[in-house]
Formats: sequence, structure tokens, C-alpha cells
Amino acid sequence: MNSIVLAFDDLFSDFSRPAVLWQLLVLLLVIGLWFPLKGVLRLEVKFWPLERQFPWLGLVKPLANETLLWLLLILASRGLDALTGVAGLALFLARFYGICLLSRVLIVVLYQHLPLELVRRADLRVLRPLLTIGGLLSIFAQLSDLSLLMQAPLFSLGGQVISFGDLMLLLFGTYFLAAGTALPALALAWITRRLFNLEGPAYRATALLIRYMIVGLGLVYILAQVGVNPTLVAAVGGGLSVGLGFGLKEVFSNFISGLWLLLEGAVRPGDVLLLESVNGEDPCEVLELGMRATTLWRDRDNVELVVPNQTFFTQSMSTYSGIRDRRRRGQVLIGAAYRHPPEQVIALLEATAQTIPRVLADPKPKGLLLRYDDSAITYAIRYWIENPMDGVGVASEVGIAVWNAFEQAAIEIPFPQRVVHLDSEHQGLGSD
Repeated sequence: MNSIVLAFDDLFSDFSRPAVLWQLLVLLLVIGLWFPLKGVLRLEVKFWPLERQFPWLGLVKPLANETLLWLLLILASRGLDALTGVAGLALFLARFYGICLLSRVLIVVLYQHLPLELVRRADLRVLRPLLTIGGLLSIFAQLSDLSLLMQAPLFSLGGQVISFGDLMLLLFGTYFLAAGTALPALALAWITRRLFNLEGPAYRATALLIRYMIVGLGLVYILAQVGVNPTLVAAVGGGLSVGLGFGLKEVFSNFISGLWLLLEGAVRPGDVLLLESVNGEDPCEVLELGMRATTLWRDRDNVELVVPNQTFFTQSMSTYSGIRDRRRRGQVLIGAAYRHPPEQVIALLEATAQTIPRVLADPKPKGLLLRYDDSAITYAIRYWIENPMDGVGVASEVGIAVWNAFEQAAIEIPFPQRVVHLDSEHQGLGSD
């Protein structure tokens, strides 16, 4: 701990040196000059002469002001070096800002070729934290002894002394393994997809497997670099195995189920599933397949449902996968009085269903006589719709249209009836 205090004490002492303060003052003056200059030039909105010949210039135009600041910093630091011969910190800061600017250009390029959300997460969770940590450590190295800070001992773990550098590697190395392996895994999965001609679901499963493999190997490497006792690692691994066998078996089951769903491709984003509920069947659209659960969207109340992956292996569900099409057959049941000819009722049902805009004309609606009940003959009108999520709404429209059509055609929808007969003997007793 004393080594850490000495290292930071040296850093603060170096910051108070006149040469360092002079370099920082020059850079601050350059930044102050840049603010009014960018307002005058307005490079990000003006038309550039070569923009039509080189369309990529339009993509990097929003970075024009940042590029102007970088050029000013380079000119100021080199001029300071030529005049005084002491400009190491200024030159480093100018070059580091150039690296940050180059990373912005890389992000702009990636936005054109990769999913927007994936690149945004990689930028916010990986690239910017990496540049921040790297910049701070590099500035420390410019002004003080970084190796002294990294070798400073902190505590002992399993008989192994953990230094400040080991702790940094454990914390930030683990973080960047967890957050920064998505893009490399996606690139390796893309290469695998081209080599083995994998389909979409298998491609996503391959990307996840590669990512977890990279994370696992990276953790082993980090522990080896830190020098953690292998016996301790084995003991922790044994404890995790017991945990998976007892307390975490559901999580592990959902994880394996998620991998299997991705490899098999039985459920994919965009599919419509019919889930059993107290109201019957709820149509839900698959939004995202995760390693633990699948996110569904239910239209009738605009909510997202998180369904554990193992549910798809323990319950039967109707799936509209869209391999051929997403059409769904709907049905409305209705009763008519016995005195009406079945041919008349069936023809009216079919004609009425064809008047509903969201009912498909091909296949045509089909009316059926299903059964003879106590009070009425039960009919069904079966029809097809394009979007499975519209099932409940279209059924309501068909039901209302059938009601109005029966009213106009004077076809009776009878109520259930019960007839009670009393014999004369009981009637006589009642009169006495």
C-alpha cells in the first residue's frame, strides 16, 4: 500500500512542475481557440468539393470539428516542442486524441455493415471504457513510474500475493471479456457460416458458443497470469458443479434449452406462437431468443412476456414460423334454429365472411354444420387470415357481421330452453 501512495505522490508532484503546467496551458488555449473557430467554419454542414466523388466523406463529415481540433493540437504541440524542446505530454495528448478520433471513424464504418444496437453496445461498453482506462494509464506512465504502481502488493489470496496490476487485470480483464467478445465471436461465426453454409439459427448458436468459449479461455488465461492457486480454482469449480446440480439446475436447463432452440431453429424471431391462457389461446410474436429465456410480445395488451426456454420442451405450442407463409385459420361458432334450412345458413355464413376486409379470399371461407344440439343446430364459419396476431380481432368482426346478417335474413339464434312437465297426480296434490 505504501508503494501505491508513493506512486500517486510522484504523480501529483510531476503535475505541479512548471514544464507540465505550461504544456497544459497551451493545450487549453488551443481548445479555447477551437470553439469560436468551429462556429465560423461550420465544416460539418458545408458542402465539401469532393463529396460527390467520394460518398464516404459524407459519413465522416460529422467528425469534421473533431478533426479540426486534432490538427490544432498537433500543430500546437509540435510548435511547443520546436520552441522549448519540452512537449512530451502535449505530443502524447495530441496523439491520443488522434487515436480516439480514429475510433470514431471505425464506429461510423461499422454502423454501415453491422446491426446498429450491436455496434452501439460495443462502443459504449467496450471501446470508450478501453480508451479511458488506456489513456489514464498512459498519462500516469508519462508522468510517473507505472511499473511501481502495478507491482504494489495489496492483499494475499490462497497464499498468493495480489498486486495492484493483478487486481486491475482481474477486474477489467473479466469485464472486457464479458462485454467485448460479441463482435469477435460474430466475426468468427460469420467465417464458420461461410465455410460450413450454416443457416440463421445455427449461425446465432455458433456465435454464442464461440463467445462463451472465448470468455472461458480468457478467464483461465487471466487466472494463470495472476497466479491464482489451481487448487483454489478446482475447489471453486467443484462448488459451482454442486450448485448447478441443486440450486441452479433450472438456470442450467434453460441455458441448454436456449442453445438447442437456436441450433434446431424451431422457434425464431418473428414467429407467432399460440400460448395457452385462461382466455384461451393468446397469439404472441417472438422478439428475441436469449440463453435463459425467450422474449415474446402480446398484442392485445402490448406487453412483453419472458418465457423460460425449457417451456418450449415441456409444453406443446402452435407455431407460425413463416417458412411457407404466416396464414392462420380462424373459426366462429354460431347456433341457428331448427326451422332454417342448413343450406341457407351455410351460404349466408360464407357470404358474410367474404365481406370482412382482413379475411382472405383464397382459400375461401367455408361454412360447416357441426352438430345437432338441444336448442339449435351449431354451425361454424372457418376462414383464413394473413397475420396470426389479428386472430381475436378478426373473429370479433366476423361474429358481429354474422349477427347482423342473421338479423336481416330473419334467422333466429335461439336461447337454451328447458321444458318441465308435471303429471296430473302431483298437480292434484298441489291444489289440496
